[in-house]
Amino acid sequence: MEVFHSIFLTALTLTGIVLVMMLMIEFINVKSNGKWLEKMQKNVHGQIILGTLMGLLPGCFGTFFMVSLFTHGNVGFGALVATLIATSGDEAFLMFSMFPVKAIIIHIFLAVIAIIAGYATHYIFKNKKINLANMHFEVHEHDTKKEKTSIIENLKHITFQRALLLFGLALVIINLTIGGGLHSHENEHALKHFHFEEYIQYVFAALALITFFAILKLPEHFISEHLWGHVIKKHFLKIFLWTFGALLVIELALPVLDLEVWVKENPIILLLIACLIGIIPESGPHMVFVTMFASGVIPLGVLMGSSIVQDGHGALPLLAESRKGFLLAKFISVIIGFLVGYAFILLNINL
Repeated sequence: MEVFHSIFLTALTLTGIVLVMMLMIEFINVKSNGKWLEKMQKNVHGQIILGTLMGLLPGCFGTFFMVSLFTHGNVGFGALVATLIATSGDEAFLMFSMFPVKAIIIHIFLAVIAIIAGYATHYIFKNKKINLANMHFEVHEHDTKKEKTSIIENLKHITFQRALLLFGLALVIINLTIGGGLHSHENEHALKHFHFEEYIQYVFAALALITFFAILKLPEHFISEHLWGHVIKKHFLKIFLWTFGALLVIELALPVLDLEVWVKENPIILLLIACLIGIIPESGPHMVFVTMFASGVIPLGVLMGSSIVQDGHGALPLLAESRKGFLLAKFISVIIGFLVGYAFILLNINL
């Protein structure tokens, strides 16, 4: 029972950390409105660099943005492939919450691979047209208007969504500081495969505190439409359930079924499985590989292969609007992901 309790608290805390980062990214996305990116779209080099940078941003909006540019004909296929290879979708948030230093190094690897793949794809397919259709990157008209708000007024007319967000953030902050969070004695005793550096929880507690004060100040439209409507409603339950499930498998199933030994003896098969699962245009399954890597069960090569192929649900609009583009991009990602992962395993490259 103690293990279940620790797994539940760990999954809930990790979900809270992930959502804090998602809330911050959502804020930056809406407020920047993409205007600072316009200069980079004018040439092939700028497109590929832009695609890589957008892919490296945790979450899905960078991928959505590049897919939108691609379907409008603003960027080429090479830039799209660079984006899809660089991105890890929502799982990037989990990486940065579980192993931030390693996550940075992994994303540097992804950036280099994405740029090389982007240029190679551009020159191979520059004379071939991929079927396109128009779609739009969603930014609400209300977001472009400056709206004066005050903390006092927001608290006087506080809505259920704002109150729940503040309450949830307060719990995350308390758990990460006073409650011991991911580094508590109970967690370390109950969870055999998970060990977190103590400084991590204080970093995220600070980010949660900043987000807490931001939510006190932000206008109601942003709270209801973006933070609540997009981040919480669409991501909270999925992230929590996948994280909780992955922790259950690692802490309970691996020792019983002796899967840990099988995984370590068959990394190539697992790499192939990870690449094939990565074809699914959905965030969630990749979290299992992130969690397994964090626990030391799988080598870096498997996670690299999965990260290269997987792009969360950011590619869903591409599947809907250009199936040829989606399938071709996925085919390229699978080949590159497997080759890179195999090379990492063969050369025993780990962090």
